[in-house]
Amino acid sequence: MKVIADKAVEEATVENVTEPVKKSKIALIGIKKGATAARQAVTKIASAPSRLFDSGLYGACYGISYGAVFTSLAIVKMLPANSLVTKGFHDGAKVARKDFKTRQEKHLVTKDSKVVN
Repeated sequence: MKVIADKAVEEATVENVTEPVKKSKIALIGIKKGATAARQAVTKIASAPSRLFDSGLYGACYGISYGAVFTSLAIVKMLPANSLVTKGFHDGAKVARKDFKTRQEKHLVTKDSKVVN
């Protein structure tokens, strides 16, 4: 029964959602899909302790990343196209990317100047 439920979660995406499944449940589906992928990654581990740790870490990071990104995309997709809320999401993401890039560049300059000195 659980295998069937996991397969149904895997097949549900933003693009092919049917009418009975409400858009508000898409985020939950994404989180469940990420958790399922994390569980599958952990069950496919080798016997070596380092591979066990690596596989578990990968599965956890994958699940967190997938859940965060999928949930964000689902929320934005539910909002009206030309609303202030949607504009705020887009503008905030744009500035965050710019600030992150600026921070990385400053870090590289600082790192390079320490190496030269």
